[in-house]
Amino acid sequence: MVATVLVADDDPGVRYALKRLLDASGDYEVIEADGCEAALELAASQKPDVVVTEAAMPKMTAIEYIKALRWACPRAGIVALSAGGMHQSPEFATGLASTAGADEVLRKPARNEPLIEAIDRLLH
Repeated sequence: MVATVLVADDDPGVRYALKRLLDASGDYEVIEADGCEAALELAASQKPDVVVTEAAMPKMTAIEYIKALRWACPRAGIVALSAGGMHQSPEFATGLASTAGADEVLRKPARNEPLIEAIDRLLH
């Protein structure tokens, strides 16, 4: 069975790279969101199995955003990615994502193998 993965990042280059990686495996159906609002709408309507998302997106704090994702699709696994932000270190941003309820937290740029392993852990 093919798992649905929502990829959410405000950087189109990151979304493209993640979609290519996941599409190449053949194990996932990938849907994309370009920001937290679109991600929350898709999470609620599509009920993905896993959400792979930038933790620090514009318009919401990492804590608000991850908690809202958890509410929108409570059964989905959440992999939060972060390189930090304008005023945050990567460690601080990933700590916030973990505190907010992300199941897996990876620093950006996430290497392919650890990301796929994190997704697979959440699916099994």
